[in-house]
Amino acid sequence: MTPDVRRIVAVEAHRRRSGRCPVRVHSLGTGETFEIKPTADGFVDVTTGLSVRSNGNDIVVPTGAIELKLVGDVFFEGVERASGEPFSGRAGGGSSVTLYDRDRNDYFQYAVVAEGDAT
Repeated sequence: MTPDVRRIVAVEAHRRRSGRCPVRVHSLGTGETFEIKPTADGFVDVTTGLSVRSNGNDIVVPTGAIELKLVGDVFFEGVERASGEPFSGRAGGGSSVTLYDRDRNDYFQYAVVAEGDAT
């Protein structure tokens, strides 16, 4: 899964859990910060210019769809359909999201700032 797709999954997982769309995402692994522009039915990842929206369990992007299901209070799981790569993670509505690869060997952490949060 590419870093851009991971970031999109992290934003959408947080948005679904908290009901608030992030406006900024910070990758704790790389130190990079990314801007997100909320829209009426999803968001735009400013770095890639991709418009992202939800359709049921799917995250819909112009390049395809990513399945994302919420599990319990904080967990989520899904599959990037283009590659067939499964993933899982945690997003409890706080200010962080953790995404794990297929075997849970690698993980990616993001700090998020949502609409209305102090910056």
